[in-house]
Amino acid sequence: MSDIDNLMRAIDPTPHAPEQGPGARELRAAIMATPAPGRRRSWLPQAGTYRWPVLASAVTAAAVAVAIGVGLPAGGPATEFANAAVSIKRAEDSFSVTITDPAADRRRFEEAFRAVGLNVTVKVIPVAPDEVGKLIGPVVPEGFKWHGSIGVQDVTPCASVFCGKVWMPSDFPGRVVFGVGRPAKPGEPYAEDVAFDPEGEEAMDGYTAHGKTVAAVRAEARRRELKVGYRLLWKYPDGSFFDRPVPADRIKDDWTVSGSRHSSSDTVDLYVLPGPGAGPAPAPLKVRTPQWYDDLTG
Repeated sequence: MSDIDNLMRAIDPTPHAPEQGPGARELRAAIMATPAPGRRRSWLPQAGTYRWPVLASAVTAAAVAVAIGVGLPAGGPATEFANAAVSIKRAEDSFSVTITDPAADRRRFEEAFRAVGLNVTVKVIPVAPDEVGKLIGPVVPEGFKWHGSIGVQDVTPCASVFCGKVWMPSDFPGRVVFGVGRPAKPGEPYAEDVAFDPEGEEAMDGYTAHGKTVAAVRAEARRRELKVGYRLLWKYPDGSFFDRPVPADRIKDDWTVSGSRHSSSDTVDLYVLPGPGAGPAPAPLKVRTPQWYDDLTG
C-alpha cells in the first residue's frame, strides 16, 4: 500500500467501509494530480504559519486539517488546529477558539480540542437565539480541584460566529465538558446555563416581572400567548442560591417573582421566591435534575 493510501486511511472517517469517503477520494485525486515538488514539503505548520499544499478545492483543504490532527500523537500537541467547524490556537497559558459552524458534529470540535492537548467532551446543545454559536462552559461535573483555573471569555470584535479565550490546565485529569450552542427547534427546551442567577432577569420585552406577584406575571405571559413554567428559587445569606422546577400546584398566586427567562421559544419560566408554606429548601444533590452535560453519548 502506498504512502498516499496510508494517508487516505487516516483521513477517511469510514476506514472500514468498502470505499473511501468522498472527501478522502477528492484529496487523493488532487494529490495524485499535483506534480511532485523538487524537495519534500512538510504537512505541518512551520513557525506558527500554515503552508498548505496547492490542492483542488476548499473540501480538500478541510481534509488536510483533519490529517494534521491524525498525525499528532507521535509529535505531541499542535500549537494550532483548524477544521470546518472550529479553529484553535494555543498560547502560553490559554487557547483562542473561533467557531465557524455551531451545527457541526460534536466530534469535529473534540478533534480540534484534543489536537492542541485538551482532553474534553463537547456537546452541541439547543440554546436561545442570542446564544447560538457560543462556547458554553467549561463544566467540571465532579468539581475543579487542580492547579490554576478554568473558564471561557468572549472576545470581540469577532468576524466569525464566536471568538473566545479558553483557559484551563492542559494536564487536568478530570472530566471537562463544553457546550456549543445550536438553534433550538420551535418549542424545544433550551439547555440550561450552569449556575444561572435569575435575579432581575426579564424574558418579556417592555415588561418587568421582578417584584410582581405570580398571578400578575402569569397573566402577562398568557396575554402574550406564552406557556408558563415555574421554578422555586432559594437564596442563602452567603449570596448563593438554588432553584428547581416545580409543578404549578406548588406555587401560590401571591408569591413574588424574582425573574423570568425563556426556557423555549414558546415558554417562559418564572423564578419564584418561596412564600409561606413552601417548606425548607431541599438538599440540592437529592433533587438534582439531569443536565445537558450528563449525557455524553451524542
